[in-house]
Amino acid sequence: MNVLIVDDEYLEVEQMEFLLRREYPMWKFYRGEDAASALKIVNQANIQLAFIDIRMPGCDGLELSAQCKQKQPEMEVVIVSAHHDFQYARRAIQVDALDFLPKPFTEQELQLALKRFMKKQHYTPGRSTHVQYAMERIRLGYADKLSLQDIAAEIPVTPSYLSRCFSEEIGETFQDYLLSYRIHQARKLLVEQPGLSMTVISEQVGLSSQHHFSKAFKRIVGITPTKYREREL
Repeated sequence: MNVLIVDDEYLEVEQMEFLLRREYPMWKFYRGEDAASALKIVNQANIQLAFIDIRMPGCDGLELSAQCKQKQPEMEVVIVSAHHDFQYARRAIQVDALDFLPKPFTEQELQLALKRFMKKQHYTPGRSTHVQYAMERIRLGYADKLSLQDIAAEIPVTPSYLSRCFSEEIGETFQDYLLSYRIHQARKLLVEQPGLSMTVISEQVGLSSQHHFSKAFKRIVGITPTKYREREL
């Protein structure tokens, strides 16, 4: 997973990266000291999570967050600031920030922000490089026809080895996680694009038919896709 940390205070960046890397050594970290350097990174790398300080040279962190979200709508942003004014928190909500992290933050507060990210994005961190690779392939290619065998061949390792590693690290099988991730994406489409038909949504999340989609959705969520859309809207 790619994480961006934007802050013009070097020690703040060092501390955050140290705390994150200690728990998630396989993540890749990018650093930006101002809006210009951050946007350059966003133009070159696919960022899943960004920690952005409000006060920095150039445009402030909230303006930068809005620009980042415009370029990469799926990116989640955590606003970091020593300023506890309600106006900042309200503007953070307006730019669709995931969380507002006050300085100085504790490790527990940082972990809570990460848990919120993982819950919203249906993300489960793997430890080994093989499982990390499989997770990234699911994230980027869930709409395509994916198989454990094909991913294992790309690494390359044996399918049985990858299957065992995936189950041990993630807590569920590759197929169960892939289906759960597809349903997670379908839930977002049902709400964000209410004009899409069930057939189109099932195709966009990589499920073979509307019947398969509806059956899997009800088993995982507890209600049908139609009732879920009606409830959320």
